[in-house]
Amino acid sequence: MSDWHSEALGFEATQILDGDRGKNYPSKQQLLPSGDCLFLSAANVTKRGFDFSSCEFISAEKDNSLRKGKLQRHDCVLTTRGTVGNVAYFGQEVSFENIRINSGMVIIRPDQNRLSPKFLSFFLRSEAFSDQIVSLTSGSAQPQLPIRDLKQVQIPIPPLHEQRQIAAVLGALDDKIELNRKTAATLEEMARALYRSWFVDFDPVWAKLEGRAPAHMDPATAALFPDRFDEEGLPEGWEVQSLKSLATVTMGLSPKGTSYNDQAIGTPLCNGPVEYGDFFLKKAKWTTAPTRLAERGDLIICIRGSTTGRHAFADDEYCLGRGVTGIRGNKGTHEFIECAVLSNMPTLLEKTTGSVFPSLSKDDICNFELVAPNDASVIRAFCELVRPFREKAWNIVEENQTLATLRDTLLPRLMSGDLRVGEAREQVEDVA
Repeated sequence: MSDWHSEALGFEATQILDGDRGKNYPSKQQLLPSGDCLFLSAANVTKRGFDFSSCEFISAEKDNSLRKGKLQRHDCVLTTRGTVGNVAYFGQEVSFENIRINSGMVIIRPDQNRLSPKFLSFFLRSEAFSDQIVSLTSGSAQPQLPIRDLKQVQIPIPPLHEQRQIAAVLGALDDKIELNRKTAATLEEMARALYRSWFVDFDPVWAKLEGRAPAHMDPATAALFPDRFDEEGLPEGWEVQSLKSLATVTMGLSPKGTSYNDQAIGTPLCNGPVEYGDFFLKKAKWTTAPTRLAERGDLIICIRGSTTGRHAFADDEYCLGRGVTGIRGNKGTHEFIECAVLSNMPTLLEKTTGSVFPSLSKDDICNFELVAPNDASVIRAFCELVRPFREKAWNIVEENQTLATLRDTLLPRLMSGDLRVGEAREQVEDVA
């Protein structure tokens, strides 16, 4: 490690660049659903990198009027107001060319002759960075990390070839995690697409009505579907049913605060999205006086506040607090209920429209209407088809948790020089 050194951010190896905060800064009315230049919001920069599920743009004219804050390839974006410390890397995989940051972010741009951009991005995600900015962040109502304070952060600078090796080792884990994530998402979408075909578009019923065999369906399954519609436009023998008749709904009830702990004593607790991971609930708080319980496999929905409708899955038994509800399909039908609720979530959320504080009541959820056949054999056939998709997706997510744990274990040791690249590479090759 004698050839390693450290230096402050914004010194020789990096620049810290602010966004434009002048008179030409775009107003809310100037943000567009599409346009020439993506204008980043806090929602676009997460702990996992960029999230482009919801985007706002500015016009070419507005873009040209701004003097600062334009991203170049291989820049890192760091959030510095509100949620401080989220990082995203503007690599070649990002499809947008023109991107500007908002006033709650900075750009950290490496001198690529001195610092590997990927090494920089991993450093900004490491404890070596986050531990330093904790003491530099000011403000309680809205935390902030001013550039003058950010320049106090020290970054380790190994030789450039070693930086690239470290980034390659950690990048291999990230690549595997991202591939797994996309595979799991594809499996989930396959299940929901089949749900839409059977229970929304009624494709098998239309096929039989028109004298055709339902596509991609064996004769025994096809025989479960009617060949005509009733006067209401539903398949014959199907009807609108309440969620409570098809599933168990468990409304959360928070235990006494005195029973909470973070020492893993008792039952893990979920009060809301703070305990949501990317897919499963995460164990961050426990209670020794559990009230209402969710089982492994239950769908957990947030029912209060701005995150109403957000969901995760229970990977174990959890105590549910008042901010969430658990939904479990009747025996052998859970995959149907899961797809039905998530596919119809926009309709369920209409019940919160106009509310100052969005929320879903027990009646909203229990009496939510779904189209379902009276004969559960169709539902069971659907579940038998999609259950392997779900099981594979869950296995992939659990593998990702193992990979992420390994990455997060290797990251600080590699950044400190405590672990040599060759040793880390051997551990990664075993799993990725």
